Amino acid sequence: MKYFIVICGDLAAGKSTYGKKVSKELQIPFFSKDKIKEILFDSMNNRNLSYEEKRKIGASSYAVFYNIAEQLMEANQAFILESNFIKESEDILKTFISKYDYKCITIKFIGDLKVLHERFKQREYSEERHQSLVANGKFDSFEEYEKQSIILRDFKMNDEIIIDTTDFSKVNFESIMKQIKERITGE
Repeated sequence: MKYFIVICGDLAAGKSTYGKKVSKELQIPFFSKDKIKEILFDSMNNRNLSYEEKRKIGASSYAVFYNIAEQLMEANQAFILESNFIKESEDILKTFISKYDYKCITIKFIGDLKVLHERFKQREYSEERHQSLVANGKFDSFEEYEKQSIILRDFKMNDEIIIDTTDFSKVNFESIMKQIKERITGE
């Protein structure tokens, strides 16, 4: 069966962390739009860009991201796409699904927005955060973070596996994998 996995959801909900774990477990490639953005940013030697300038690099990242997805579908490969998908992404992915006769498995990571907002701010000001991903204070206020979260939660592809990551210690990875494998096999 030809399939790909979409990992989406709230900011700072653990999408990349769990996406990489799923990739390792299933032994299929994992592609993060943010990683592509980091590579483009570094290749352009950009520093001290505004949030809007970083968003333009992000738009270019999506073009590369979707091209990778289509190339993998043309080669009949399974893979994982992880991003802060928005409603407009649905049409692009649904076009690919129809064109290449693929099954899409969607995993949406959500949580209590106040908890995730605090997690986001910690990550935002961490020295480990890649400069291309720093939002320059755009989501420091809970109201702005909440607005963005509502936009991200509007993305819906199909029957979603919903994972609450408010408390990482309560996330059952084995259960996530069981649900994914059931959807892959159709059982």
